[in-house]
Amino acid sequence: MRAVVTGANRGIGLAITKLLLERGDTVFAGVRKVEAKSLKGLKEKHGDRLRVIRLDVSSESSIKEFAEKLADETIDVLFNNAGVLYEDDINNLDYEKVLYTIKVNTLGPLFLTRYLLDNLKRSERPIVVNTDSVLGSITTYSGTTSYSYSISKAALNMVTRILASDLRKYGIIVISMHPGWVRTDMGGPAAPVLPEDSASGIVKVVDSLSIKDTGKFYDYTGKEIPW
Repeated sequence: MRAVVTGANRGIGLAITKLLLERGDTVFAGVRKVEAKSLKGLKEKHGDRLRVIRLDVSSESSIKEFAEKLADETIDVLFNNAGVLYEDDINNLDYEKVLYTIKVNTLGPLFLTRYLLDNLKRSERPIVVNTDSVLGSITTYSGTTSYSYSISKAALNMVTRILASDLRKYGIIVISMHPGWVRTDMGGPAAPVLPEDSASGIVKVVDSLSIKDTGKFYDYTGKEIPW
């Protein structure tokens, strides 16, 4: 497998990157800081199977530059994992933070998929995995710790549905993936799921996908989540 992983320097993205490399896959790691210490050891161990490339998913120009560096590559799986979360409510909403959250969590996956479309088309089994959240599910909504995050993930669900419908003709599978409440900088120390367990479940689900699964919303255990 040849995979793009955004936000690959920490949390779930780092765990997915480690897992893929350990099993012999190639990873193109998209990170804002290419000198990230968490990836240096992996680069030394796995050599050319890990390429670390600067990527800011809130910037279209950065996304384009990232895609240009991969112009000749085949991409089997695009893990749109990079994300941001600000805790906010109706009393402390910050307009610019809401816009930035939507840029990162919603527009980043959409535009990265757009600019890597030719790379995905070259694959025999192309897959786009949009890291989502149950907090973006309208059907199961019971409260949120972040207006901006939930709004951006609900919008990402529509991105998944539209892309799944539009890209089906190319055989590209597109899903939303809830990684669980994971013990990361974003999830916090009280989260019950370890990054390694979430990554293992996500990759297992991805390995099992076929075109009939496109446009669905899963959690890391393979359970389907209502929109």
